[in-house]
Amino acid sequence: MKTAARSSEKRRYQRFPVGITLDIRVDGQSLGRCRGAIVDLSVGGMAFKTNAQLEEGMCLYLKMNIPLEIRGEVRHIKGPVASGMRRYGVRFHKIGYAAPDAAKPQTFVAAQFRRQA
Repeated sequence: MKTAARSSEKRRYQRFPVGITLDIRVDGQSLGRCRGAIVDLSVGGMAFKTNAQLEEGMCLYLKMNIPLEIRGEVRHIKGPVASGMRRYGVRFHKIGYAAPDAAKPQTFVAAQFRRQA
């Protein structure tokens, strides 16, 4: 799943575009329940857009409409973009799933890639 690094590419794993919404909770912050949309996803991280105000270094808890929960850290912020949305890059710390192998993150990412081809 690793890909050869391009000169401007620093990512360890190839990312795949997806269109999944997610619920965002922030550790120790009372932002309420926020929603966002995943822009791209890899085994080690992802980018998503939301109008929530997040900061670099924040620990996030992300839940999707698949049996997958992620704890990660905001690594970079781009934006604001149209309609007040910002793009956040997240590095995964822990991925939890309560499903058979077919629903594990690596399998899910691979399936998304096959769909793009």
